[in-house]
Amino acid sequence: MPLVLDVRSQPLYESGHAAGAYCIPFDELKDRGFEMPSHKTPLVVECDAADVQRINEWFRTRDERCRWNVVDVRAASAEELGFVPGRFLFAGCPLLAAMAFRVRAAAAAPGSRAIDVGSGSGRDAALLCCQYGFDFVCALDRDGRALSRWTRLLDRHQVPPESRVAVEATIRAEGDLTAALASLPGPWDLIHVARFLKREMLAELAALLAPGGLLLFHTFVEDSPSSTHAVAPGELRSAFAGLEVLHDDVAAIDDGRDLSLFAARRPA
Repeated sequence: MPLVLDVRSQPLYESGHAAGAYCIPFDELKDRGFEMPSHKTPLVVECDAADVQRINEWFRTRDERCRWNVVDVRAASAEELGFVPGRFLFAGCPLLAAMAFRVRAAAAAPGSRAIDVGSGSGRDAALLCCQYGFDFVCALDRDGRALSRWTRLLDRHQVPPESRVAVEATIRAEGDLTAALASLPGPWDLIHVARFLKREMLAELAALLAPGGLLLFHTFVEDSPSSTHAVAPGELRSAFAGLEVLHDDVAAIDDGRDLSLFAARRPA
């Protein structure tokens, strides 16, 4: 089934919309593109009848890398349905989905705490808050504007401010990550790192985990890494030799690049 995107104004959306529809007003789409699904995902777009041609043309002019597979653009239904916090158009990273049962177990611990390192606009961090149910989530990134998008997203989804924090920090050397988190109580039940690599912080990640804590790490993999964001096969297993390895695999993404999918837990 396709996803449903309602691009009318928030008041019109709240007055009645199709079941399961997600609202991003049309004039906010440019700034909220990070909330959109994979460009291969079938997407029904709902709008006012007078706007059908204009919005259809907008979707057709998107770059191929972000051209969603729009199934139809039509006038919205008048069916009443209240806002459902935590329902998103996007899906999480594949490693989160693959390890979902362990992530949920970590979230079930009293006072559970999770951190998303290199979170960007915080899609995975939003899922940790809203769908996996961690009591406290930290999104850490060097891009303050991206963190602001995450904060506004969680505001819209009614996540209490005391349940999350955005930390703006640049990781350059060993110790930077620990220093950035110094004001927050640890350790962490889940540490998530997606498409971000600073080898200087790897030892810190293991040390920040709570006993029994879960590490999910995925980044690009190359036989001879030519990028600071790529690891060699087996590199993460060696870097986290003190942890119990739960998952260590390689999977190709849409553009053909390989991702290392690595999960490990700190012994209890």
